[in-house]
Amino acid sequence: MKKFGMKTLCICMAVSAVLLGGCGKAEETLGTNVEQSEAEETVNARPVKEIYEDIKQAVELHSPVEMADSFISNYYGIDPEKLEEYIFVMSEEATSAETIVIMKVKDEGDVEKISEALQVVVDEKRGEMENYLPEQFEIVDKSSVKSKGSYVYLVISESGDTIVQMIEEEL
Repeated sequence: MKKFGMKTLCICMAVSAVLLGGCGKAEETLGTNVEQSEAEETVNARPVKEIYEDIKQAVELHSPVEMADSFISNYYGIDPEKLEEYIFVMSEEATSAETIVIMKVKDEGDVEKISEALQVVVDEKRGEMENYLPEQFEIVDKSSVKSKGSYVYLVISESGDTIVQMIEEEL
């Protein structure tokens, strides 16, 4: 009886090892496929400046001015070195809250920090417009900072829905 029990135990252990080994392999393969699809998604995304050029062609913007590295660093604490690429455009007209920001972050761990910095832009615009330009305040109030993968973006515009849709289709 003991021999029969030992053989059965050995067979059960061997079967278990094969089954467990196969399960580990399946998880590894699944993880690789997820990583590959995320990598393919990033590769397929167009440069942010090209996306912005498409936006300029599709929507009338109010006196857009592209902000420099020193501006985003000094006013919003965004380190340009943490960005792979970006576009940060604001209207030069004081009566327009229009702002379009698309940033590709080098390290996805910085997405939250960049999102928080862009929320400061929304909060400042909201404060500037609230008591002086109610129509612009409503536009700012509808806006929000969004992210997708390593991209963070903010759109404050009368054409915000159209612009956001264009950005999301490209990322």
